Amino acid sequence: MLACSPVRPFDVITVPDFSAGGTAVFEARTLVFLASWAERAGSSRGFPLHVACIGEPPSSIRRLADRVGASVTVHEPLPLRHDHHVGNKLRGLEVEPRTDRFLLLDVDIAILGDLSRLAGFGDCISACPDDAPNVRLAEWRRIHEALELPPPDAISPLVRDLDLPRFPRKMMGYEAGNEQLDAMLPYYNGGVVFAPWSSNLRDLWARNIQRIAGLFDDQAGFRKWIHHSDQAALAVSIAMLNRDGLPFRRLPDAFNARWQHLYAGTPELGEIAILHCCWNFLSSIGGQPVDADSIAAALEAFFMEKVRHRFQKLAFGDMLRCRPITAWRRYAAGQRRAETVCRDLQAICRRELAAS
Repeated sequence: MLACSPVRPFDVITVPDFSAGGTAVFEARTLVFLASWAERAGSSRGFPLHVACIGEPPSSIRRLADRVGASVTVHEPLPLRHDHHVGNKLRGLEVEPRTDRFLLLDVDIAILGDLSRLAGFGDCISACPDDAPNVRLAEWRRIHEALELPPPDAISPLVRDLDLPRFPRKMMGYEAGNEQLDAMLPYYNGGVVFAPWSSNLRDLWARNIQRIAGLFDDQAGFRKWIHHSDQAALAVSIAMLNRDGLPFRRLPDAFNARWQHLYAGTPELGEIAILHCCWNFLSSIGGQPVDADSIAAALEAFFMEKVRHRFQKLAFGDMLRCRPITAWRRYAAGQRRAETVCRDLQAICRRELAAS
């Protein structure tokens, strides 16, 4: 269980990208993040909040950030990989610290509860396992040997933790088989990372992105997990910090809940503090003007169409496992949870945007 005391605030950081195409999508995502922070962050509303923008943000972001007391900084893209944004997230770790720890968040996140429950987590580095492995075991062996790290013990991916069926899915360039799921080496979702500033995670993570990429050829997008992702380097950085004495603690799912958690029903919706919406969140907004109406429509398209389609795939997988009752119950309950989140976020955004 999370400790209740002492309450030690930490910096909360998100990094939207306004430097290239898709500016409207990032504007909508950031407004949802800030609006949900305003109404659902509880006592953590008093923690330092940073919006580290890649490129100049729209005026709507500055207005709502000012309303919630967030600091806005502007940064250049970080070109760790040519023509790719893989390093931009690390700009968030260049903000001026106001505490001794940080929570680095992707911008495709909605705040559903009080983050201060993490305040008693101590001095450690924390993240959640990813959905499933994107790294082949042979490639992990090459990485560990090159970086002089001992082979780690396997961990359980999200699909195993939640007893979810696998459904056909290309995972960053290859299809992960059951043997990969059963023997997934530490591989974490990089959308929510908690660590002390003294860890110097920013420089270590950046260095490992480049070191790992240098081990493999980049051939027409093959091995995207290496050349267009920061998560293999995050796993290696965590292992190095742990080796050097910084404890690792698995982040509770309530602080990186994804659409699969809505289907599985664990944690309960009322327990979720961070909903990490991940893929294609609000992408239907396209290039249209961003306001309360267009955000509401994009939330509807995401939760009531895209998430529903994913639920249908999982329910079909449960049916193939001869679990029709489980499939129906999970699908129906998941739909209710997704609709509840959608309606709540729509109402929050209308209130907060009207007030700002």
